[in-house]
Amino acid sequence: MKKKILIVEDEVNLMEVLEDTLLEENFEIFKAYEGSAAIDMFYEVNPDLVLLDINLPKKDGWTICKEIRNDSNKPIIIMTARDTELDELKGLSIGADDYITKPFSLKILTLRIKKLLKIENEDYYLYETLRFNFGTYELIIDSQNIEITKKESLFLDYIIKNKGKLLTRDMLLNEVWGYDFDGDNRVVDTLIKRTRKKLSPYGDLIKTVRGMGYMFDESKN
Repeated sequence: MKKKILIVEDEVNLMEVLEDTLLEENFEIFKAYEGSAAIDMFYEVNPDLVLLDINLPKKDGWTICKEIRNDSNKPIIIMTARDTELDELKGLSIGADDYITKPFSLKILTLRIKKLLKIENEDYYLYETLRFNFGTYELIIDSQNIEITKKESLFLDYIIKNKGKLLTRDMLLNEVWGYDFDGDNRVVDTLIKRTRKKLSPYGDLIKTVRGMGYMFDESKN
């Protein structure tokens, strides 16, 4: 399942940039532009992490941080233009897990988020309830571990990393079976049929391009 992040920020342009960046990282995003709405949304959506500005309408970030911390241990990152040591000490002392000053690097912010959520070293593909880990070759669908063979793992690793690209049978043979394979290339069709079945209900992600090869494609048509 996607990790949920609540962004509390009153600057519309920055909110849009943060949302776009974190959506690309496969997070689910919830937004609040002022303090009172932030508290309500926190209890409504139960996010995994909060990105919190300080200078907010109706209720400031210091107050929000204290209120959240009184009831929850969910990670909080304060992001603010307040760059004095005193402000940073205040933020950390009232319960924030991290403190980053504006302007900041989006890459650095993303790394800090992943570190707090303990996913910084994971390398995986995520689509709805399907998750494939490139490091461990673990396949999970609807929170269930799906057993796959070594060749199925190699095939998924290759075709997902080349998402949207046409892969011929020869390319798949070379990658999965090796360059010295001299058997029947129909083993590719058998492997794909078996893998599609294991990907159910997402088997259609592996598209057949008639007469040419196969493609991993998320489009619905």
